[in-house]
Amino acid sequence: MKILLDSGVWWRWVTNGPMHKSLSRFLEKEVSDYYLCPVSILECYYKVAHRREPEPEIKDWKNLFLEGYKIAPISFEAAKLAGNWEWEHGDPCDRLITAVAAVERLPLVHTDKRLERLTGFPQRYFQNIQL
Repeated sequence: MKILLDSGVWWRWVTNGPMHKSLSRFLEKEVSDYYLCPVSILECYYKVAHRREPEPEIKDWKNLFLEGYKIAPISFEAAKLAGNWEWEHGDPCDRLITAVAAVERLPLVHTDKRLERLTGFPQRYFQNIQL
C-alpha cells in the first residue's frame, strides 16, 4: 500500500517516538511505499530549529530521516484545492498536506482528530498516544 505520512506521524516514526502499536504495526507490515509532502519536512525542520522538538542526536539526521521516502509533489491543483476547501480547520500546512493526499490519491496516515472529521481526501486515522 502507498501512503502519505502526516508530519507528526513521520517525525515519531523516524525518531522512534511514542505511537500506538496499531499504527506502528500498520507502518511496518502494510505499507510498501512511504510518501512525504515537502510541507511535512518544513514543519519538522522548523520545529527543531525553533526548539519545539529536540534535535536528534544522530549525525546527518536531516538526510538520514528522508532515506526511503518518496516526495509527493505540491501542484497548483493541490494548492488551489487546499485554499478552496470550506473547512473550519484553518492550518495551511494541514490543508496543503491533505490536498496533496487528495490529488495524488494517497491515503494520509495521521493521528489528528480534527482531520478525521473532514472529507475530500483519502485517509487512515489512528488514535494518538496520550503522553
